[in-house]
Amino acid sequence: MGRTGPTVREQFDRLEREWQPFRRSLRRRHQPAFDGLFERARAHADAASQQNARDPWRAFVMTVLLAQEAELRARRDADGVQD
Repeated sequence: MGRTGPTVREQFDRLEREWQPFRRSLRRRHQPAFDGLFERARAHADAASQQNARDPWRAFVMTVLLAQEAELRARRDADGVQD
């Protein structure tokens, strides 16, 4: 039995290619932030693949939000801030 569709990582790659005109229009100093969004999404692609979402955009947004939430919590913990 073969794979029926692209992997989540492949879907994220496709989204990144689709958004390249947007990236190119950003100021150079903001382009690394754009790239970072896709790096964060790929870091959680394994979990996103378990959701088997039909819309890769939803999986992308959730993985980026997850990564940002984890970073916020880590910064709060480092600063000793409680929720």
